Amino acid sequence: MTDSPTPASSPRKPKAAPAAATAAPDAAAPTLTAARADQTLSLDVSAVPGFFKALVDFRFTTFITRRIAGFIYAILLVSIVLAGLVAFFSIVVTGVGLMTGPVNAQPISGILTILGALVLVPIATLVAIVLARMIVEVNVALVAIAENTASLRK
Repeated sequence: MTDSPTPASSPRKPKAAPAAATAAPDAAAPTLTAARADQTLSLDVSAVPGFFKALVDFRFTTFITRRIAGFIYAILLVSIVLAGLVAFFSIVVTGVGLMTGPVNAQPISGILTILGALVLVPIATLVAIVLARMIVEVNVALVAIAENTASLRK
């Protein structure tokens, strides 16, 4: 670092200043090294050799949560929507069965059941989607915190 033209090109500084300037980069070198280590760490984390290799990392130095979070959320979203559709049609069939029962037809109960399905199932599905999104976001945020603080531990 003493060969760089920057310290020699400043004629206004006294002779002690270049010695301090050469000492300053040495003192700043750990900071630069830590910054480079942080960049290297973030590159290493984002460029993991392989997904399956990360799965058998028993020291948990590699995080896969960020890479699979979108996939997990998509699976949760599809599952919640399918469960909502199954619940809706099940409740509607139950309501129709109440209205047209062969022995004890209860048309008022059947209509209320169908109206309840029209109102409550979409609300419950929306709440489940929001909760699933929040759970995935919390997990991704925790992994992001772990990745960002990994450089502080070293």
